[in-house]
Parts: sequence; structure tokens; C-alpha cells
Amino acid sequence: MQGLEHAEAGRFRRVFADADKGEWPCAADHDAVHACTVVTGSPDSEQAVAMCDGILDLMAALFSVSGRQLRSPRRHGRAIARVRQIGMYVAHTTLGMRMADVATGFGRDKSTVMYACHLVEDLRDDIEFNQIVARVEQIVGVAFHLHDRREDRP
Repeated sequence: MQGLEHAEAGRFRRVFADADKGEWPCAADHDAVHACTVVTGSPDSEQAVAMCDGILDLMAALFSVSGRQLRSPRRHGRAIARVRQIGMYVAHTTLGMRMADVATGFGRDKSTVMYACHLVEDLRDDIEFNQIVARVEQIVGVAFHLHDRREDRP
């Protein structure tokens, strides 16, 4: 599996198997995540930070990494950087946030978000990595109640 430690793969599979059964995979505060539900249009800076904060909380719980490390301006090694990159990618692709808003929310430059999105897209050629990202997209979609919005559309 490209870009992720092999030892972590089993933990990811268990988390995603629980998600398949409809079990919440983390101890994140559901009310806090619900409060960050995607709104129409571009979020303002405060909303972008709140939405990305919710994603960072989910990523920390899903991948059993420190939220402090994910939020740190430092890189903290390849595994932490990869989890953060997946979070940026999902914020942009699943939540439809502009890269500039994702950059604000993650405390990074827009060029860093662009790099993360391109890298994750390239890494999705690996079947296992693609499955992990697809599950993260599903979980974020459920956490931000995107499934409700899609069902309401004509």
C-alpha cells in the first residue's frame, strides 16, 4: 500500500468494517461535527476553519494519530503528513471547499493544498489506498450530512 505504513492497514480495515456496519468509527463529538454541516456557497473563514477542524478530528480518530500533530505547522513525519493530505483532499473533493478555504482551515498555503490534492489523486492508483480514501470520503459525507442533501435533490 503506497504512502501508508503496512502495520496501519489492519487498523484501517477494522475501522472501515465498523463503518460498513453503520457503527461510528470514532469518539468524535457528533454535535460538533453536525454544527459544521456544509452550507451552500463558499464558507467564510470562520466556517472553513470549523469544517476543517471537524475533518481533522475525524482524521485523528480514524487513523489513531494525534490531532495536535495534524494541526501543527510542522510536518511530523510522512505518516502524519499523509493523513493531513488525505484530509485536505477530502475537504476539497467531498465537501467542495475551495482550495483557498481548505488552506485557511488547515493553516497551510494554497500551494500545499494543491500539492496534497494532486498527490492523493495520484496515490489513488493503488487499490488499497483508493479504498481507504473512498471510505474516508464516505465517513466525512455522513458526518457532514451530505447524504441527506443528495437525497433531497430532484
